[in-house]
Amino acid sequence: MAADRPPAADGRGPRDPAVSVVVPVHNTRRYLEQCLGSVFAQSLGPDAVELIAVDDGSDDGSGAWLDEQAAKHRNLTVVHQPPSGGAGRPRNVGMDRASGRYLFFLDSDDHLGTEALERLTAMADTYGSDIVYGRIVGVGGRPAPVDLSTTSPRVTPFDSPVYWTLAAYKLFRRAYVQERGLRFVEGRLLAEDLPFGIRALLGAGTVSVLGDYDCYYLRGRDDDSNASRQDLDWPAHLGYIATVLGQVADLVPPGPERDTLMVRHFHGEVLAQFAAPYLARDAAGRRAMAEAARPLVDAYLTDRVLAALPPRLRLRAHCLRRGTAEELDEIVRADTGREPGPPVTGDDGREYAAYPYFRDPEHGIPDACYALRPTAPGDAA
Repeated sequence: MAADRPPAADGRGPRDPAVSVVVPVHNTRRYLEQCLGSVFAQSLGPDAVELIAVDDGSDDGSGAWLDEQAAKHRNLTVVHQPPSGGAGRPRNVGMDRASGRYLFFLDSDDHLGTEALERLTAMADTYGSDIVYGRIVGVGGRPAPVDLSTTSPRVTPFDSPVYWTLAAYKLFRRAYVQERGLRFVEGRLLAEDLPFGIRALLGAGTVSVLGDYDCYYLRGRDDDSNASRQDLDWPAHLGYIATVLGQVADLVPPGPERDTLMVRHFHGEVLAQFAAPYLARDAAGRRAMAEAARPLVDAYLTDRVLAALPPRLRLRAHCLRRGTAEELDEIVRADTGREPGPPVTGDDGREYAAYPYFRDPEHGIPDACYALRPTAPGDAA
């Protein structure tokens, strides 16, 4: 259902758009037709949708293609700028130009369901939402980060899975973003949206979930060029994550609620890197990664967080805390690219993950680190 909105006085774009869609673009020409096409086809209608594409120094023809589309679609504005090293600056530039009541950040290799913006803005209008999460669908072999299959008018980071996807692709009330002074970190290839997402989610009055419609199609690139697949200076990246976790700690006091959030960060930003990126380094590089992660373990990995982790991550955390490099190497190797083997049943009748050093007296790793069922806080020291 297209909204009846007059065009702007200069003839470019809607005068009072319901939503501004910001698309950072860097060398994604092959995906742009589907990405921008999904915005042009929105059921909300072109007079309600302002599309701002920020070309971040592309050299694959993306910029020229965007200019051609701007000549055909009056609700598309194209901004060209030198390459900035990540999606943060182009998102900020697009956000500064936006005039819609709502903001939506769409990555240029992804696309929207046809009714996504209509449904998301309707939900935000109905419930006064500062943020609306739409259901995410993985395509091209990329899984969705969380299952947002249940529609809920009001959720919190502590009673729903919303905190497990802090990426930018969701609907925000623009006035709320401005009031909070939210900005993306510039010049970072990975995790530039974490501070924005954390501060947005933890400060929102109403957060809603639209789970009964496929809103956002998240693409896995067949050439492994997604930002999440790139090699990085991992010790430096873990240093950056330390500042992010410090922000979480500033916003949420110690206790069960902070621990709930930290479980997600140890899954996604800290321990997950101790896999292929870790094994690809020489001994000095692996040691540098471990040294960068250990302060995070010491500061934020409480017994409650440790008990909530699966064995593969619990064991990594244990090794990092103890500073046992050889054990860490072997545990990471045990399930990088393969399964560690069938569970082991102990003489106590409990099942344990089949990782190295189980009940090896020379290493003394607690059984609780291997336990497949949740352990009691304090058991996996």
